Amino acid sequence: MPQDAKGNSDLPAIAFEQVGLYRMEMALLVFYGELLLVTPAFSGLMWGRLPTEISMRSARFAEEADRPADANRTAVKELEQTTRKLTEGLKIANVEIKRLKRTPRRDSAQPEVKSER
Repeated sequence: MPQDAKGNSDLPAIAFEQVGLYRMEMALLVFYGELLLVTPAFSGLMWGRLPTEISMRSARFAEEADRPADANRTAVKELEQTTRKLTEGLKIANVEIKRLKRTPRRDSAQPEVKSER
């Protein structure tokens, strides 16, 4: 084990001056470091989605990302139809409002009664 002039070891304190423990810690560090980098890169390149959470057990993906593209297209078409219906209803409402504005206003009071005495 390499030591400096004062007799101190080059190993960090977390290894408790044991080479085997230090190597095991470094191996775990490299393993989990690669796992944290490789998992998102692989899933991003292969499936076009990234994990929302990476834990000791596995990587968790958003459930919505698993929906097929056909379901998304269907939802978009439904939204477009709803938008068209709402737009048509708005046009009709605007025409009705303009028509009501053009008609002469009538007094809402009781009409005058013509009586001769």
